[in-house]
Amino acid sequence: MNRRMVATLAACFLLGGTVLSRSRTPDRADSNIVLGRKIFVEIYGQGKIELVDQLYADDFVDDSPGGGKGRELIKEAVAGFHKAMPDLRIEFEDVFAAGDKVVLRYTARGTQTGPYDEIPPTGKTIAVRGITIFQIVKGKIKTEWTEYDRLGVLRQLGVAPS
Repeated sequence: MNRRMVATLAACFLLGGTVLSRSRTPDRADSNIVLGRKIFVEIYGQGKIELVDQLYADDFVDDSPGGGKGRELIKEAVAGFHKAMPDLRIEFEDVFAAGDKVVLRYTARGTQTGPYDEIPPTGKTIAVRGITIFQIVKGKIKTEWTEYDRLGVLRQLGVAPS
């Protein structure tokens, strides 16, 4: 199969899944989208770590590269992002739901005025695009898959060659 056919089939599957999920459970997709946006706006964007215990399942799994199990991962990551980039802001490009999943495509922007892992403050502003998929079970985030341009972040901060 060529790439165009695969992409077309994938798009049909995703759109079909959204239509089916809406016809069986009309409020589920909408409420899942609201939850996904809330996570990004209030927790990731505004650093409201106190919401993690309320919005993530007890047995939460971050199945992203470098992920693991437990809500503490999210709390530590958000605290680290906001320490490094207190002006962090997130702009949504796409948000949609299919079944028990919500997909968010976004651009995160911020200025590194604090340490980012082992990288001392650079004062540089970055913009990084990412995609996160949340699996929502019983109104809470059960699993998260996030991919973003990690190398691009390092290049923008000037610590990796372009």
